[in-house]
Amino acid sequence: MPLLAAALLLPSVQRAPAASLREQIAQCATCHGENGQSQNPDIPSIAGQPKLFVMYQLFFYREGRRKHADMNRIARAMSDADLQAISDHVASLPAPPPATRAIDDPARYRRGAALAEQRFCQSCHNADYSGREQMPRVAGQHEPYLLKALKDYRAGARIGTQAAMAEAVRGLDDAGLGDLAYFLARFRP
Repeated sequence: MPLLAAALLLPSVQRAPAASLREQIAQCATCHGENGQSQNPDIPSIAGQPKLFVMYQLFFYREGRRKHADMNRIARAMSDADLQAISDHVASLPAPPPATRAIDDPARYRRGAALAEQRFCQSCHNADYSGREQMPRVAGQHEPYLLKALKDYRAGARIGTQAAMAEAVRGLDDAGLGDLAYFLARFRP
């Protein structure tokens, strides 16, 4: 983590002139929803995510370490100060309310809960999956988004600040990842 923090402070390569903070925040809302609460099941809600998590993700996009054409293009023009300001803003937004999605498959919910316990998900994401530091809030996130993220970690296509996520999902098949995503999307404390 200190190496990554130091990298954030290094002079950035020449970047295009940055938009104002207000323009950047408006651009975030285009996909992530007004007040950071996405209505698109393939796009995460970012409201209330931990500041450090948001900053790292923007850094990974800016440096091309996470791949998403739109996010890479947007983040490429961000300075370190922009990353910090946007991270502050996102973290200050009220997190979405607890999940209200129906648990229409209680057996699947229990299987996902058992996997979350076996894989020690709460040790990083908190007992209520609200996230902290560089670990995101995953409770109540969109199920399709969670499933894609879990598959990307398993495939090594998505990185984190540590190898913990790749290790956490190692050996899980698609059904197991689906159960885990189902549980987290509908988590009830």
